[in-house]
Amino acid sequence: MKLDINCDMGEGFGRYRLREDVGILKWVTSANIACGFHAGDPHVICGLVEAALQQNVNVGAHPGYPDIQGFGRRSMNLSPKDVYELVLYQVAALNGITKALGGKLHHVKLHGALYNEAAERPELAEAVVQAVSDIDEELIIYALSGSALVHVCLEHGLRVAEEVFADRAYLPNGRLAPRDLEGSVLISKDEQLEQTRQLVLEQRVRTVDGGHIELVADTLCVHMDSPDIVPFLMELHRWAAQNAVLLEPFCGD
Repeated sequence: MKLDINCDMGEGFGRYRLREDVGILKWVTSANIACGFHAGDPHVICGLVEAALQQNVNVGAHPGYPDIQGFGRRSMNLSPKDVYELVLYQVAALNGITKALGGKLHHVKLHGALYNEAAERPELAEAVVQAVSDIDEELIIYALSGSALVHVCLEHGLRVAEEVFADRAYLPNGRLAPRDLEGSVLISKDEQLEQTRQLVLEQRVRTVDGGHIELVADTLCVHMDSPDIVPFLMELHRWAAQNAVLLEPFCGD
């Protein structure tokens, strides 16, 4: 069994940093790097791309809504054309930077409200897929497992990694529980490991109402602002070795 571990990174700007990114790279196989709209700046982006390439971690673009104040977590009610253009702009920037620094962009993962809305609204998913494919049809899209974006990717022949979360609670419809809902973010390392075990070994997860739903788990997202993220990742590596789970980048072949 194989599993990719991805992490949203580079989500600071100027002198402001959420957390030191580079130390986390040794524990993940894919890095989703903020493109400057919800977070990130040229200095942060270039430094993290260089570090990821040096450690053989796949580089991905992490585009979001142009909403620094809300950290990209607020809906902006944009049209599909607007979404196409903002995704095109951000992915093209990361693609160019990664190429200039001697690497190749591997994937695209949306951020925040854009991620959630493209998971539910086929017209936005179509805009995202069109923007990504117009840049490079070989790029992989990381999308919420079982979502509209997964289906649109498959319809257009793009490779897609179905993503699950170690630290987020699930609704019965397979969507992530809203962050303002109590218990939506799993804080305990034990809770996160148990959810990971269910998702990876059983391909299902317990929902907020106590039921279970089935999900495909190609890539597991961890958040660098989670408490004790490095100890969790260390334990995750030990767990994977004990359960014959091979941690490696997603290729979709």
